[in-house]
Amino acid sequence: MEEKEHSGHRGRIRSKILKNGLDGFLDYEILEALLFYTILRKDTKQAAKDLLKEFKTLERVLATSKDEILSLKIKGISENTCIHFKLLNDLNKKLYKEKFRKEIILNSVEATYDYLKSSIGLLEKEVFKIIFLSANNKYLGDEIIFLGTIDRSQIYPREIVKCVMKYNAKSVIFSHNHPSGNPKPSQADLEMTKKLKKILEPLEVRVLDHIIITPEKYYSFLEEGII
Repeated sequence: MEEKEHSGHRGRIRSKILKNGLDGFLDYEILEALLFYTILRKDTKQAAKDLLKEFKTLERVLATSKDEILSLKIKGISENTCIHFKLLNDLNKKLYKEKFRKEIILNSVEATYDYLKSSIGLLEKEVFKIIFLSANNKYLGDEIIFLGTIDRSQIYPREIVKCVMKYNAKSVIFSHNHPSGNPKPSQADLEMTKKLKKILEPLEVRVLDHIIITPEKYYSFLEEGII
């Protein structure tokens, strides 16, 4: 009887998704539906709620490591679940990257933010990432140059110049994340950006922007008139 109940519930959710997409769904309901594919013929609602209680948002659930998820010992959650989440999270990053590649020519800060958010926005430690572009703003590649502490990154100009030369870049976009959730730049952020811009000027490499990333917001030096 219980199995039929779950089967009927799953059928209703699937029909609703096919008809209206995810409109009107709460995060736990979306996660519940995702768990259908790794927790078979059992209720997934409680597992979904337990995951959200621990990690707060759907994005963070999908981005969390296998070891951290399995350490919670939530009933029904297995290694297959973690593989499923990683696949979805990596697919999300890939799609944002493709969108970014197409829209960077239009100087879309929003598209850049979406890509960087999926790439570094949910990390618990601060990292510094550079996007390398050609003279006509064609995407050449990107790299995380430095891993910092939770509130500080050490930036070495020599390493940045080396990467710029490797890509033969004519423009760059700097970015780093603020795990605190506050996107406002610190005085050190402002001074570091000014210093790096000055170093790259003799190489005729333009700094198009420096974007500070958080899970919910961003701060663009370009939009704020700092660059």
